[in-house]
Amino acid sequence: MNLRELTREQKMLGAAAACGLFVISLFLPWYGAGGFDVSGDEGVPSFWIFLVMALAAGGMLAAEAFDIEIHEAVKPVKQAALLVLFPFVITLAIFLEGSGGADRKFGLFLALIFSLAAAILTLWLYRDES
Repeated sequence: MNLRELTREQKMLGAAAACGLFVISLFLPWYGAGGFDVSGDEGVPSFWIFLVMALAAGGMLAAEAFDIEIHEAVKPVKQAALLVLFPFVITLAIFLEGSGGADRKFGLFLALIFSLAAAILTLWLYRDES
């Protein structure tokens, strides 16, 4: 599979799907030790900001990919590029910071992968449109 052959709509839907999967990963275990797990919604301060940003970015990209008419002031790719960077950077910081003795769980790894995928695809779209 040649990634250069992806259409604009495929990139948008891929980024929207990655945003949706990132939202799901917020509710999976991120840290844990001794049978005790902490999910992203419990361990991340103001996790709802991640939730809103990922849902908004995914929604704008999906609407643009399916040619759903949205207000002309909304620039889906440009605004989604800004919205997906924040969750990726903060998730990366949480991943690199460590957990003070607790083990990283699969939810944190998935959140990092999905936020990175959304950021790459959205920034690729942004670069193609600029």
